[in-house]
Amino acid sequence: MIRLKLETWLPIYREICADFGFDPEEDSKSADLLAKILGGRSSAAFESVRRSVPKTVLLCGGASSLADELSLLRFEGYVVCADSATTVVNDAGIRIDMIVTDLDGIVEEQTEVNSRGAVAFVHAHGDNMRAVQDYAGKFTGAAVGTCQCPPPANLFNFGGFTDGDRAACICSALGASTIILAGFDFENPSNKLGKNREVKARKLRWAKHIMNELARDGVRFIPARESEFLA
Repeated sequence: MIRLKLETWLPIYREICADFGFDPEEDSKSADLLAKILGGRSSAAFESVRRSVPKTVLLCGGASSLADELSLLRFEGYVVCADSATTVVNDAGIRIDMIVTDLDGIVEEQTEVNSRGAVAFVHAHGDNMRAVQDYAGKFTGAAVGTCQCPPPANLFNFGGFTDGDRAACICSALGASTIILAGFDFENPSNKLGKNREVKARKLRWAKHIMNELARDGVRFIPARESEFLA
């Protein structure tokens, strides 16, 4: 088990808040809201999933290359989707074991996949309180609440900023030591309606930095095209 400890994460978090002008108090409000909605089922879901993550997982990100990369793979293990990747992986007919989301993808599809058995790690931050209010309670399957600030009761902070690097932090904390990456491109942010590409590029730089921290602690990241699972 390799975990980005809270004492390591929080200084990074404070730097991120300074970089983007985020208000930690708003993050805390959103975290409190999510904790209220999920209640004790968040901790129960975490206990149920904490021993189910294997040493090797496939982590799918939202880059435009994801569908092509999936078509090259023959991976029959544990599959994790970062938010919008859920749609691409689901459309490919691949079984999803975990979704990591801050609720800005197609949430209706995520809740449906969750109802079929995928555990959802639902994230609260200052910019998504409305989405937390509207959607967090619609995850009827196992749902674990996460946040990026000091966590209230029943929420967890494994580290991570974007859905992709947060998913890597979660998987490594739950026991994964080798993470196959499909749909990750830290240099070319994908176009997303209503999102500023320059801001996204800055977020991806932080995501890469956080995943480098995990790699220094022993997590092995392998691009899908370089993995042993090519067809």
